[in-house]
Amino acid sequence: MHMHYFTIEQRETLQAQLQARAAALREEIAAALRASGKPEAIGLANHLDEIDDDAVADLETSLDVAALERDVRELRETEGALRRLHTPEYGVCAECGAEIPFARLHANPAAARCLACQARLEHAQSAPRSR
Repeated sequence: MHMHYFTIEQRETLQAQLQARAAALREEIAAALRASGKPEAIGLANHLDEIDDDAVADLETSLDVAALERDVRELRETEGALRRLHTPEYGVCAECGAEIPFARLHANPAAARCLACQARLEHAQSAPRSR
């Protein structure tokens, strides 16, 4: 696997975007938790860096779960991308190993797949499933 070379400016741009998105997501999640009015949710809102699946599962009964889960999942992806940003894996498709173009990462810095693999994945997920 080859290193994906970005300029320092490109990496800094992506890092700033990822950090801003992570902060916004934390704020959205915290707001949703606080809005629930439940003491355990409000406690969790103050410790989002420690957020885990169990804590979210406990709250699912009382909140707009789908939106909260989406935000938590996106926050995890965003934080994962921040951790990978300065490693050789960043900017390389997790599925096929192809380079992910800067334009795609600029639009979605947390992208872990090239457009072709992402489209395949989304197509597979959107196939009708029995509930």
